[in-house]
Amino acid sequence: MLRSLQWRLTLLYILLIVLAMQLVSFYLTQRLEEYYLDEAKWALLNSGSLAVESLQREFREGPYPRDLAEQVVNSLRGRDEESIILLVAEDGEVVATSLNNAAQSYYGLNILAFATVAETLDIERRDTSEGIRTDEGGRRYYTAALPLEGELLVDGTVVPISLLFVQEPLDHTYRVLQDVRMRLLNATLLAIVVTAILGVLAAQTIIRPIQEVTSKAARLAEGNFDLEVKVKSPDEIGKLADVFNYLTAQLRATLSELNNDKMKLEAILTQMTNGVVAIDSHGKIIHANIRARDMLDLPPEGADIGTILTKLNQGSLDRLLIGSGPKVAEVSFTEPQAISVRSYAAPFHAADGQISGAIIVLQDITEEERLEQMRREFVANVSHELRTPLTTIKSYAETLLEGGLESRETSGRFVSVINDEADRMARLVKDLLTLSQFDFQGSVMSKGAVLLDELILDVADKLAMSARRRNLRFGTDFPEELPAVLANSDKVEQVLVNILSNAIKYTNEGSDIAVGLRVQQGFVVTSIRDQGPGIPEEDQPRIFERFYRVEKARARELGGTGLGLSIAKQIVEAHGGQIGINSVPGQGTEIYFTLPVYVPPAEEMSDYA
Repeated sequence: MLRSLQWRLTLLYILLIVLAMQLVSFYLTQRLEEYYLDEAKWALLNSGSLAVESLQREFREGPYPRDLAEQVVNSLRGRDEESIILLVAEDGEVVATSLNNAAQSYYGLNILAFATVAETLDIERRDTSEGIRTDEGGRRYYTAALPLEGELLVDGTVVPISLLFVQEPLDHTYRVLQDVRMRLLNATLLAIVVTAILGVLAAQTIIRPIQEVTSKAARLAEGNFDLEVKVKSPDEIGKLADVFNYLTAQLRATLSELNNDKMKLEAILTQMTNGVVAIDSHGKIIHANIRARDMLDLPPEGADIGTILTKLNQGSLDRLLIGSGPKVAEVSFTEPQAISVRSYAAPFHAADGQISGAIIVLQDITEEERLEQMRREFVANVSHELRTPLTTIKSYAETLLEGGLESRETSGRFVSVINDEADRMARLVKDLLTLSQFDFQGSVMSKGAVLLDELILDVADKLAMSARRRNLRFGTDFPEELPAVLANSDKVEQVLVNILSNAIKYTNEGSDIAVGLRVQQGFVVTSIRDQGPGIPEEDQPRIFERFYRVEKARARELGGTGLGLSIAKQIVEAHGGQIGINSVPGQGTEIYFTLPVYVPPAEEMSDYA
């Protein structure tokens, strides 16, 4: 029964009430006892003081008769029959008493023979003494001894009086205290009964909501999260119900979030560009996303993990599970597609810290290797482009130093060649610096409104001499109303110069170069078409790469650096535009690029209005 929370709460209530009643009873009886004893004390001392004052007045007139003194003290004693007043001589002998029977029993007795009474007297100090004494029958009395100076006439003999002794029984006081204790005991028993009944009822109000929460918590543990406990009160039990409801709501939200995260994770793993393969400690594939299946050509029913690890150059399964850090390997596949793959393999641990499997991430580095190859080609091209003029300059300079300076005609021709090669190197370095600037801060340039038709005519005029040498003509197709573009005039001019220069170099002599402008979806499209040999389709995707040439020998013969179109691409993209190519071998090439239309600020538009 004590295992039940209801009975434990009830028993606790009863114990608390009993303890409280006992403390109250003890405190109350103590206070009542002190109160009644103080009342008895002051009543006793008051009657004794009145008797002393009355006798002291009579003693001033001379020796006072004993019978008169006994009448005086008898009239001043307490109303209880057991109350007494004694007049005691200096030798301790009782010489006069009040007239009641209890006092008469002390007549002729030596008070100092009673040890308890003697402790209350202080004859030497002549001072008032008081206290409580208990007789052989257990009755308690309040006693007081008050100093009194005078002479009493007893049977013709003058007896000096030393003190007045007063005594009153405390039966009434302790009867009252006993009655109070009995009433408190009855009240305690009644409180215990009432508390037991109320405790059971109160415990029920606590236990029932807890039982409801416990029952629904058990259902919650079974996976039923659509539960709610009714809040019937704002107390702690109500707060417990609120917390339970909040817990179920949070669990629902958390499970929903976990489910969403799971779906997101599955979507990420499925759609990510890297392949992911997870295997358990027995070598079974527990997950492989679409990209991994495509890279490894995994069959739907699974594959031998040993074969896969060998294919990825990752060793055996045991070696993979024993290691701690990731293992990196690079391999190239020809089937089902020609790609290069970098694989990262590392074991993963379960909650107990034991290795429970491994995960392999497959990264397609085909493009990375292509870019690395481009970088190597770029370095080689730069080295070659710089070495050729340097070799020429070196050889011509050595010839001049070995005696070529003696012939003015020869030295002049050699110096001219050295100057041309130095200019070629300067153009190459300038183009490289331009590309470098765009690589690091290509979008940082001042822009404004630029009229492309006027700019194209200016560039065509500057290149007219080169065009006339090859008997080429410029043709334009501009709309009547053309909006300005948001651009940097100098940079766009550089783009036009690079593209038109290429058209002049590679187009057939005596043909036309067509330059057109049109507006398309907030951009102005510039197209430059030549009638040259065209570019093969396989070379077109790389035409904007640095140092890339379709016909390397011819390009170097014409003095190009192979950076013009790369610079044009960087400038156009820095303006937010795009550049492209349309070419058919034998029918010419079209280079086109777009620039955004200039939109004047609000204040400028208001001025125009």
